[in-house]
Amino acid sequence: MGGEDRALRLTARGEPPEAEARANEPRAPDGFRSRAAGRPPRRGIGEHALRSMLSSASAHDRAAALLEDMAAVHPEEAAAHLESAERHRRWADNDRDLADRYGQRHQDPDDS
Repeated sequence: MGGEDRALRLTARGEPPEAEARANEPRAPDGFRSRAAGRPPRRGIGEHALRSMLSSASAHDRAAALLEDMAAVHPEEAAAHLESAERHRRWADNDRDLADRYGQRHQDPDDS
């Protein structure tokens, strides 16, 4: 069965019934939907944000290490690689600082 046949079958059914109900819900700009629509914020968002910040810091550390290795292998581009590595280290430090400052044991800055 080709993709075209499958697409035609899926579009022929129309939208699910709950799509109409969602279309009538109050909407706010992206990023503000749950609070602006009068719903309480979801639980566990703080833990997810903390893990995301720590994951981001780790990714920046890995990128910096890779760039430092590239600087050693390509001396003609070493300055550019080391400059980028320094930026990634700063971003990693910033992510760790944010995770420490706004982790679960601290109050959400948006709730003040």
